[in-house]
Amino acid sequence: MKPAQVKTDIQQLERVAGRAGSDTIRLWEGYKEQAFFWRALALIQVPATTLAIASALVMFFLADTIIEVPEHPQPGVYSVKQLPDAQFINVSREVVNLISTYQPAIARRQFKTARKYLWEPALSEFEVAMLGSELRAIEETKRSQIYFINPQLIKVERYPEIDTVVVRIPGVRQKLIGDKPLSSDEMVYYVKMTTIPRNVHNEYGIVVTDIHLRRADERVIKTEDKMIAQTQAKQAQAGQVQGGK
Repeated sequence: MKPAQVKTDIQQLERVAGRAGSDTIRLWEGYKEQAFFWRALALIQVPATTLAIASALVMFFLADTIIEVPEHPQPGVYSVKQLPDAQFINVSREVVNLISTYQPAIARRQFKTARKYLWEPALSEFEVAMLGSELRAIEETKRSQIYFINPQLIKVERYPEIDTVVVRIPGVRQKLIGDKPLSSDEMVYYVKMTTIPRNVHNEYGIVVTDIHLRRADERVIKTEDKMIAQTQAKQAQAGQVQGGK
């Protein structure tokens, strides 16, 4: 190869190398800010990770493990007189919500949960009426239901002579067939309860022995309460008169 040709080839290689260097510089300038960002992030991440690991190790070796074991219910029976109204209201509301507010997909599970609160004779009636025909109708028609409880009209009546409590749970029932709502109804649940020996699954031993449902609006309920209050007042006055004699 001639010396002139060799010189020309070397010059071409130098020009190509120069262009490659320029391209590298331009590429670096384009990503320079991102490179600085990731380098700064790495500088922050390393000490932060180290500090976090050190803190975790300190907490692991110095922390005291405390296991809280719930107190085992003592054997025995709470009488109706020993339990406040709030406990009976809680149980009655739980049962009413389970059987009156549902969707087809979860109605069976809710009814089986409500069954755990029931005691004879309510248990046998519930298995026939609710777990039988009612649940079948819900699943076949895809019926949903919502029961809006009126907490202001909840009432607790105690019958200590027969160791029984009845809780009144009034509200509004709204049924839906698919997405189509039906006309709403104002209803009242009367949940009759007593107590049995308490156990791990039933801390207070409260069970439902009867559930009664009837149609009644707020006006009717308030009228009935007023009449009952008047009757009790008259009985109290009669008792005072007889006592004075």
